[in-house]
Amino acid sequence: MAALVTSVLLPQKPSPWSIVGLFKISTFQKRVTPLGFSTVLGAGLLQNLLDLFPPFLLAVPKKKVSHSRKAMRSANKGLKDKHNIVNCPACGSAKLAHHICQRCLGELNRAWKTQQKAGQGIFAGAH
Repeated sequence: MAALVTSVLLPQKPSPWSIVGLFKISTFQKRVTPLGFSTVLGAGLLQNLLDLFPPFLLAVPKKKVSHSRKAMRSANKGLKDKHNIVNCPACGSAKLAHHICQRCLGELNRAWKTQQKAGQGIFAGAH
């Protein structure tokens, strides 16, 4: 009696099983093969694979790529020769065009550091 009163007076959430019972199984009935592939529309195994994967994922090489073909493909990835190497006008050592020579840069850095330590350099007033 108490169960009847509580079910009538108190609101209840519908259970998922009651919602399933509203639909008839015959409207959603479909045949399933033992492997789990659907055959409702007569689609074969190949059609199901195309639905699962895009075509580019199914592409595979036909034969093994030989060592010479791999070497030819990667031949253009090597180091290229530099054509912009010139002589430094100050010291005569090799340097890249439009870049400062490493030897001259080292000499300039040493000169700047000695001037800065002496307090008479370009950056003496900046501190």
